[in-house]
Amino acid sequence: MSENRRKLPNFNSYEEAVEFFDTHSISDYWDEMEEVEMELSPALKEKLERKRFYRWLRLSEEQIQAIEQEAEEKRLSSRQLISQWILEHIQPVSTRI
Repeated sequence: MSENRRKLPNFNSYEEAVEFFDTHSISDYWDEMEEVEMELSPALKEKLERKRFYRWLRLSEEQIQAIEQEAEEKRLSSRQLISQWILEHIQPVSTRI
């Protein structure tokens, strides 16, 4: 640990830790942090993947809500609905030649 690094204090509660890191950089204490492995629930994994997909498509919150509402009405996933829209609007390769 470098001389500029400070010792991480002991916290009595989660709230104390949050309050502390509101005014301190975690990078000053990185060497003291423990590595943690975690497993996400399938529902949370799906939600994160969906958010990543929407970000890739550069959709606004309003557009996302509209897609999810229509997908729910059609009993499809939002990915299935978007794929369906794309397939409906592209020409098969054989007709473009």
